[in-house]
Amino acid sequence: MTPGWLDHLYVVGVLLLFMPVAGWIAYRRFLARRERIGGVALVRQYRRTILWLIGLAGLAAWIWWIEGRPLAALITTPPVWPDGSDFATSLAIGGSIGLVARPVLAFVPAIGARFARQMRKLAPFLPQTGEQLAWGLLVSLAAGMCEEIAYRGYLVAYLGHWLSWSGVLAANAVIFGLGHVYQGKAGVVMTGIIGAGLGALYLASGSLLLPMLLHALFDVSAMVTAYIVLRDRA
Repeated sequence: MTPGWLDHLYVVGVLLLFMPVAGWIAYRRFLARRERIGGVALVRQYRRTILWLIGLAGLAAWIWWIEGRPLAALITTPPVWPDGSDFATSLAIGGSIGLVARPVLAFVPAIGARFARQMRKLAPFLPQTGEQLAWGLLVSLAAGMCEEIAYRGYLVAYLGHWLSWSGVLAANAVIFGLGHVYQGKAGVVMTGIIGAGLGALYLASGSLLLPMLLHALFDVSAMVTAYIVLRDRA
């Protein structure tokens, strides 16, 4: 990939600047609406988030197409390790087992209470009713697909023009973490670490399929766990 001015505009303008600032403003406005109208504000925010995510991935695909690149190259990349597919499969299986186990463990009172404490800061943005959970799961699926197209498929190719694979992983993690600045410092760090893992999974497997699946499963696991431990507070 040889970046052009549209690529610079998308990465710097949208991913690096717009997403952190707009996400922070949108979250603050959501908190204000929730104070006024209650839990219905979360469903509306989830709907807006899905549209944001579709727009984020759609813009990436449009620029990619305008630049004359094959769309297949937006979701695939040459693996950087000879046995990368085996590593990627093992990582995905291990991660999936842990993510599936998390909601189950939430039913254990002591563990569930710990999860609730960990989620306290973001509790207003997490599902506490059945309707909220349904929309939250849709957000999770949209994030798994759309954020991976933007932050892994597009951004990894862009960064790879200048950086080694280790530099790509580091820069990708930072930009992905900053895109979730509304979650606070701890959220930025944790999201950055997750981004680094998903980036490694992409570079190892050569396909966005596993990162998409694991990303969506991570968000689904978080949504279901939140519902289990927070629903009595709705």
